[in-house]
Amino acid sequence: MTSRAVSVAIIGAGFGGLAAAIELDRHGIHDYTVFERGDSAGGVWRANSYPGAACDVPSPIYSLSYALETEWSRRFGTQPEIHRYLVHTADQYGVTPRIRFNTDVTSAAFDEESGRWRVETADGAITHFDALICATGQLSRPKLPELEGMDTFGGVQFHSAEWDHSVDLTGKRVAVVGSGASAVQVVPAIVDQVEKLSVVQRSAYWVGNKWDRRTNPTVRRLLGTIPGLARWQHNLEWLWYESRAPFVARWAEPVQIGFELWLKFKIRREIRDPALRAAVTPKYRFGCNRVLLSNAWYPALDRDQVTLHSHGVERVTEHGLLLSDGTEVAADVIVWCTGFTASEYLAPMDITGRDGRNLHAEWKSGPYAHLGITVSGYPNLFLMFGPNTGSITNTITFMLEKQARYSRMAIERIAERGGWLDVRREAQDAYNEQLQNTLQRTVFTSGCPGWYHTDEGKVIAVWPGSHVGYARATRAVDFSQYEHGGTREAMAER
Repeated sequence: MTSRAVSVAIIGAGFGGLAAAIELDRHGIHDYTVFERGDSAGGVWRANSYPGAACDVPSPIYSLSYALETEWSRRFGTQPEIHRYLVHTADQYGVTPRIRFNTDVTSAAFDEESGRWRVETADGAITHFDALICATGQLSRPKLPELEGMDTFGGVQFHSAEWDHSVDLTGKRVAVVGSGASAVQVVPAIVDQVEKLSVVQRSAYWVGNKWDRRTNPTVRRLLGTIPGLARWQHNLEWLWYESRAPFVARWAEPVQIGFELWLKFKIRREIRDPALRAAVTPKYRFGCNRVLLSNAWYPALDRDQVTLHSHGVERVTEHGLLLSDGTEVAADVIVWCTGFTASEYLAPMDITGRDGRNLHAEWKSGPYAHLGITVSGYPNLFLMFGPNTGSITNTITFMLEKQARYSRMAIERIAERGGWLDVRREAQDAYNEQLQNTLQRTVFTSGCPGWYHTDEGKVIAVWPGSHVGYARATRAVDFSQYEHGGTREAMAER
């Protein structure tokens, strides 16, 4: 059967968007456009340039498997390096000329009559595409708290993902609100620069050792010259991380307790003050929230000029923060390390599907999708890093490659037959019921804080199995689970 040309819109030029674009291009689908709201490729690694920003997954596996980099300066890549890698990869695979930079997509609506997506950008431009791939990620929109008095603060304030590099922190009183992944990197990076540092902890995280090191120049040279050596390094690291997948199960609780004992020993070793030790020790099971990596977090908190506060912010004042226990925290600069709107997938972009349905309205109680990729009622829409595909035990780049492959196979079907594909509601519901049943047998439903679940307790962010299992589940598209509409044959059947 002769295939027709299909046009594809890809929203986002981070790891997910580039993986999708390269997958299409490598398989002969060249009519695609990437919309990127920033001025370069890179996604979160372009935006998050705060001091100390780095990855907590080793660089040999935090790369696209067909674009392995051998010149990482450290085992765990820094933000500038990862950003450069993504820009270079976009150039290397010919994606850059297809990217519309500084272009923010505000809405996308499916027209059932034409079987195409109407994509509108912030400048009012409207373009139509046969398929839509959303690669906006979970960690793309900074979340600021809505607190009384934020507009009255007399100093400088900004979110860690929107770091103001014009502000000199030397000799300043700085308040860091939050104790998650960004704060764990920011605080050690600025502690020697500031006069006084106040850390407002929302909840304690388990923080493990970061087995980081500078890479050896000779080893880098060998990786770049000996055929297959970089691939061997990648595969070995990947298998080591994949071996951790079983430990998220409830039956692995003895192992989880063992990790907790080890990390409590780390806290005792790195913090002198017993009260501070107690404050930073989580009260939930190891693994049910993100496990952070740092060798400098606890020693930084133990410094004389650092104070940890375990009560939340009540309001912002002209001179700093007022905490819920009545403590006043004086500050010249407030850094909001308050995370992202991780549960608000695709927001604030407005997505309209068949019969005028609105995706955010349907996702009001929590997002869901079939395999984390397709959503019933939204034909020819494919998600990268969609609901329940967050990588906890291994690398997200592997998941993204599998999602890109699945999307590409579906788009090839559209090219062959025309029309549109829409996952059937019953297939989607059956998948999500099985998924939630599996999650009930994991540590993620043992009761813990964080953004992995909704306020009602439904886990929406993480994949509960092995990465091999996800690859198996997405290795082929079961088209019997999809309605194929918009073709002449389908119209005749109606």
